[in-house]
Amino acid sequence: MNMINITVFKKISFFSLSIFLALSSLQVFGSNEPLKKELDNINPKQILMVGNSFVYYNNGMHNPLIKMIRSTHTMRDAYKIRSITINGSSLTWHDIRSYVTNPNIGSFGFTKENKLKKIKKTPFDLAIMHDCSRCPVDDSRKKIFHKIVAAHVKTLREKNIEPMLMMTWPYKDSPNMTKKLAREYVKAANKNKILVAPVGLAFAEINENFPEINLYTNDLRHPSKEGTYLAACVLYASIYKMNPEGNKVKFDIDSKTRKTLQKVAWITHQNFYKGR
Repeated sequence: MNMINITVFKKISFFSLSIFLALSSLQVFGSNEPLKKELDNINPKQILMVGNSFVYYNNGMHNPLIKMIRSTHTMRDAYKIRSITINGSSLTWHDIRSYVTNPNIGSFGFTKENKLKKIKKTPFDLAIMHDCSRCPVDDSRKKIFHKIVAAHVKTLREKNIEPMLMMTWPYKDSPNMTKKLAREYVKAANKNKILVAPVGLAFAEINENFPEINLYTNDLRHPSKEGTYLAACVLYASIYKMNPEGNKVKFDIDSKTRKTLQKVAWITHQNFYKGR
């Protein structure tokens, strides 16, 4: 294929992206689509993220996400994200009850002048959870995944905090994980009547249609900054039903790549919740 044909193909791929992603979504889901399309609280301000190194790489997924949120909402300082992660962890490692009842979490900070500042604790509105990268699809962990999601959902609802799942992504060298992860995350979300963000599907679409964008670090599992940014875009769209396209948060990513990640995140979001 010569250079002209490659250029033409890339243009066709980009402008026909919605068609490609819709077809891919059909292949992944079949009839197993998410029942819940949006949060009960459509404008959560206090967010808890619970997970592992998938979330804390690149100075934290909360970093670009909170910047996206604050860049498009008034009362910017009212929006906060608290990320609690354990490297290599499963959801069974996390004592979520302690996270939402401990009065010391988020109770103080330090000013730019290095002075202690007390902070009035505000209850969480939303908790985003994900399990270890293989736990939902491993035969020895699958049932445990569904059991712990149900347990954490119950705990959070008792505290009037809305639960949500983040569908994780396939390893770069194991694309067959996509369908399996999607199936189990959607199953868990539907069973517990909660929202699930299709981050893993957006990863799969970039891997297939824009392989020049590397979403992974050298271990082929953890996210590169592009991967973290893509995940943040999907979460932003899923939580607030807002299009990330045109968002000014750069996250040290070039404009062309950033626009592609934003577009794929939004189209994946639309196709997923429409059941296409």
